[in-house]
Amino acid sequence: MSNNLSFIDLDLSDTGLLPNFCDVNVIFMLVLLVELLALVLTSAPATVNFWDQLAFISMLMLWIGLLNAAVLCQARRWLNSLPTQTGVLLSFILMMLVSLCFSLIVITINNQLLLDSLTSPLGDYFLIRIMLISAVIYAVLLRYFYVQQQWKIHIQAQSKAEIQALRARIRPHFLFNSMNTIASLIAFSPEKAEKAIVDLSDLFRASLREQNTNTLNDELTLTRSYLDIETLRLGERLNIDWNVDESLVETEVPALFLQPLVENAIYHGIEPLADGGTISISARRKHRKLELCVSNPLGDGSISKHESNHMAQENIRQRLTLVYGNDASFIIKGDDKTYTVVLEIPLETPSI
Repeated sequence: MSNNLSFIDLDLSDTGLLPNFCDVNVIFMLVLLVELLALVLTSAPATVNFWDQLAFISMLMLWIGLLNAAVLCQARRWLNSLPTQTGVLLSFILMMLVSLCFSLIVITINNQLLLDSLTSPLGDYFLIRIMLISAVIYAVLLRYFYVQQQWKIHIQAQSKAEIQALRARIRPHFLFNSMNTIASLIAFSPEKAEKAIVDLSDLFRASLREQNTNTLNDELTLTRSYLDIETLRLGERLNIDWNVDESLVETEVPALFLQPLVENAIYHGIEPLADGGTISISARRKHRKLELCVSNPLGDGSISKHESNHMAQENIRQRLTLVYGNDASFIIKGDDKTYTVVLEIPLETPSI
């Protein structure tokens, strides 16, 4: 099984110092920042030819910014594979070399085209000013990248601890409840007891795997094993309504993200109701995303007798944000009778 979306292990592709400068969104933000900085630099001195100066500075900074983006795009994997301090230093040197080379080219072209009757638009000490401004900008930018990197490492470590805690919580919960159910079935229904033991084994085998992604089909299988055991315990009080687009079952998704939502739906929705109810689980395509919904009844405005515990939901929300950024969403919808959790996950692997 592929494991392209490793969001718990701290691999370099996820936690590298430099963002992906080959990405269109990053280039767009770079252009906006360059233009904003050019406007600030032009406004600083009281210049008579404001628009001419703005156009000239914008041209210089755009070329330097785009050239740096091209260099960092090509060197990103190598730089991100180095120790952080070394990567910061070499990134700074590369960007300063780009600024130096481009400035020397501009000076050479200016000297060749300049007529005696015209004043150079470069002004005095052009090279020194460009290098000083570049050094300050690059230092601030690399500091920002470093802080972002440390934040991502912290979130990943926290997410790893949370998913391990989630697995640790699931094991005794299922063990005690399931073994009690199996013990009660042995005397009068040994076939069901045997089936429950097989389901329990499959469930624990899946939850104990040290992997960070599954196919949607694997997550559905894990959830069905869990529901089979809970059905033995709750009987006719628990009904499941499945609505799954079979064309999506090979989609790669975060591991152990569906079963905890279904567990919450039973714990907070079905168990408090005397007559039980129906849990609806759907997986369908919505534009270019996988939309997964888990709904449970709340009764006639009743509130779960269990104290709400959002640990599993918050864990899933953080992991989705870490892997997909703003491309994924975790939405909770509710009214007096229904509680629904909606997850939207991009169908394409994110470029990190």
